[in-house]
Amino acid sequence: MLAAAAAVGHRLFLWRMDDGAPWDAWRAGVRCLFAGLLGLLAAVALFAVIAAGLAGYWEMGHQHARATLALVAAAAALLVLVQVDWQARWAETRFWAFVAGGLALTFETWRPDLEWLPCLASAGIGMWLALASWRMVRTQAGDLLHSDARM
Repeated sequence: MLAAAAAVGHRLFLWRMDDGAPWDAWRAGVRCLFAGLLGLLAAVALFAVIAAGLAGYWEMGHQHARATLALVAAAAALLVLVQVDWQARWAETRFWAFVAGGLALTFETWRPDLEWLPCLASAGIGMWLALASWRMVRTQAGDLLHSDARM
């Protein structure tokens, strides 16, 4: 659930990122830098939660798989519906179909002897979040901040 919430937060930021545009490149770069750093922090926190679960600090069972999948599907449907054009809607649909499908497969095959499987799904989402956030910090924010200096 935490991993899906992190993905929803990242996608919501991307959806609302252009509010108040047009901005100068410096402000947009600072906003990308801030969001990317928060995303990296969220990914690190997610990996810490996964590691603590694997270390045995709490029980790894998941009694609310259907509710979790329903919440992820509802958030995904909302994010798909708010997209402006069909190309963005299709890209969002593909992303969330992959995430929801992975979660459904994880919950379907989860057994007490496979307690690492939900952690693997969460780690996959965490890796995506870390890479997307790093790309936002390194490439997008860097390009925006450098373009403002050239003007």
